[in-house]
Amino acid sequence: MSCRLCGEARTRAFAVRSLAYHDCPRCGYIGLAAADMPTREAERARYLLHRNDPADAGYRAFLLAFVEALPGLGPGLRILDYGSGPTPALAALLAERGCLVDAYDPCFAPSTAWRRRSYGLVAVHEVAEHLRFPRRALGALARRLDPGGRLALRTRFAPGDEAAFARWWYREDPTHVGFFRERSFACLAEFLDLELEELAPPDRAVFRRRA
Repeated sequence: MSCRLCGEARTRAFAVRSLAYHDCPRCGYIGLAAADMPTREAERARYLLHRNDPADAGYRAFLLAFVEALPGLGPGLRILDYGSGPTPALAALLAERGCLVDAYDPCFAPSTAWRRRSYGLVAVHEVAEHLRFPRRALGALARRLDPGGRLALRTRFAPGDEAAFARWWYREDPTHVGFFRERSFACLAEFLDLELEELAPPDRAVFRRRA
């Protein structure tokens, strides 16, 4: 299988129990084999189990750790919350700060009006690991950025070796189909023609469109 992030043809196949993965030697992306991906119906059912309540103190603190680290945040900033889920908690938190937020989710908020708009910030919070074709999806988002606009991702960075990956808790969610190592983001910046502005392990990367 070719790498779904960089297109490298010679990925290395390996298995974790009954699941097959492909590890890219070029960009470090680990992709679940297409045959093992969940159906759309199974994905939606899993998402409906999430309890992402912005009023929950623990979850709110988790979101705030991401929001408060975002550069350039302020009233009037137009933001796209991409992959907002059944409860757009991140969008609500950003709106509290005076931002103008559009929420998109293919299952729960499927309007594609965002494709005709531009944004100062696109937030991809705990979503990149669900993308079946990450380069295609993130490329579409990069094209919606204003000059100087930012694309901010939150996703757990994968361990460096496959034995650690096999034991990794983040891999166990059946809707997580792709995983980024730290070096994946430099490759992604090149593909998207963006500047990698910040890389903050264990789970945050911020890209900026050149002005």
